[in-house]
Amino acid sequence: MNSIDRLLLGTLRLANRWQFGLKLRRHTSAHGRLVYLESTPRKKRATLVMLHGLGASKDQWGAALMGMARQHHCVFVDLPGHGQSLYEPLAGYGPLALLAELESLLEAIAEPPFILIGSSLGGGVAGLYAAKHPQHVSHLVLLAPAGLGQAALGPALKASLQGEAVIFGYRSVEEMKRFWSLVFKRPPQVRRRLAQAMAASGRSRFVTVQRVVEDFRREGLDLLLERLPEIASRTLVIWGRHDQVFVPAALDNLLQQLPDARGRFIEDAGHVPYLERGAEVTSAITQFIEEVGLCPR
Repeated sequence: MNSIDRLLLGTLRLANRWQFGLKLRRHTSAHGRLVYLESTPRKKRATLVMLHGLGASKDQWGAALMGMARQHHCVFVDLPGHGQSLYEPLAGYGPLALLAELESLLEAIAEPPFILIGSSLGGGVAGLYAAKHPQHVSHLVLLAPAGLGQAALGPALKASLQGEAVIFGYRSVEEMKRFWSLVFKRPPQVRRRLAQAMAASGRSRFVTVQRVVEDFRREGLDLLLERLPEIASRTLVIWGRHDQVFVPAALDNLLQQLPDARGRFIEDAGHVPYLERGAEVTSAITQFIEEVGLCPR
C-alpha cells in the first residue's frame, strides 16, 4: 500500500474506533504480538470477545456489532496473521496454532466466564476454545463457523481447496468484487478511490491468507466437528440464509450434534450477516445473553 492508501484506511479505522469508544491494545506472546480493541463501558456488564473471519480484522465487524461496545466490555481481536497482529509464520496459521495464541491472550486480558463470539474462521477457533475451556465460556455464539467438515463446504470453497481456483483473498479491485459476490448476498458499493485502497490492503495480505487456508486444510477441515460433543456452553448458531461459503444446511447438522444449542437463520444475508443484517444479528445475540441474566440493566 502507498501512503495515501494507509492514510485513507487508517483515518476510517480511527473514526470508527472513536465512535464506539474503543481503545487499541497490544499483547506480546511467545510468537509475536496480538493487537485488539477494547471498550470500557461505565456499567459493569458481561465481557464479549469477538473473533473475525479469514482475511478480516478487529475493525471489520460493522456498526451494529461494534455498537455493542457502548453497553458491554468488548474485546475485538486481530487473529494471528490478520490486521495489526504481528506473528511468527514458522508457528503456522492453522486453527490449533491460532487457538494457542488466543489462550495466551485471553488468560492475560479477559476474566472468565465471558461470552465468546466467532465468525467463520474465528467461529471455528471460538468453538475449539469453548470445547477445551468450558469453565471459561458462559455463552458461545457461532456465525457460520469453519471446521465442520467437507459436507459444510459450499461448491466454490470445495473447488478452491482442490486447487481449481483461489476464492479467498484478493489483489485487485476486480478480485475484491468477485470475493464480495461470494460472501455477500448484496455486495456493497464503495467509491473508486476507497475500493483501490481496500484492494491494496488485500494485496498486502494475500500471501498470508493463502497460508491460513493451506494450514487449515493441513490440520483438518473437521476439527470443530470432532469436538462439538465437548462444548458445554450455552450456544447460539447464526447462519445467513444465502451463505455460499458454508452451506446453510450445515446448521441443522450442527444442531444435531449440540442438542442444547439454538439456531437462527438470517434472511436475505450471505456469509457475513453481521454486515448485511447487523441489527438482526445484534438483536439475536442480545436476546440470547439477556435471557439468562448475564446482562444486568
